[in-house]
Amino acid sequence: MMAAGFMIAGGIGSVLRFWLGNIIMSRLPHPRIPVSIMLINILGSFALGLFVSLGIDNQVLSIVVGTGFFGGFTTFSTFSIEAVELLSAKRLKASAAYILLTMVCCIGGFWAGSIV
Repeated sequence: MMAAGFMIAGGIGSVLRFWLGNIIMSRLPHPRIPVSIMLINILGSFALGLFVSLGIDNQVLSIVVGTGFFGGFTTFSTFSIEAVELLSAKRLKASAAYILLTMVCCIGGFWAGSIV
C-alpha cells in the first residue's frame, strides 16, 4: 500500500512541477538563468521544511509526502542539466549565479519553512 501511495504522490508532485514550470516560463519567457526550476526547487524546499517541522509521527505519511510528493515536485536532475548547459555555453557568471542562488535559497527555504 505504501508503494502505491509513494508512486501517486510522486506523480502528483511531478505533474504539479510541470504545470507550475510552464506558468513561470510563460511569464518569464527568456530569463538569463533557468528561473523556473530554481523557483520550484526553492518553493519545494520551503514547503518540505514546513512539512518536516510538523513533526508527523507517521513513518508511512512522512515517506509518501516527504520523499514521494516533494521528490517528484523538486528536481535536482533538471537543475544539474541546466547548470551544465550554462557551463557548456561558457556562461560562467550565469552558471555561478544559478548554482549559488539555487543552493543557498533552497537550503534557506528549507530552514525558513522549518521555523515558520
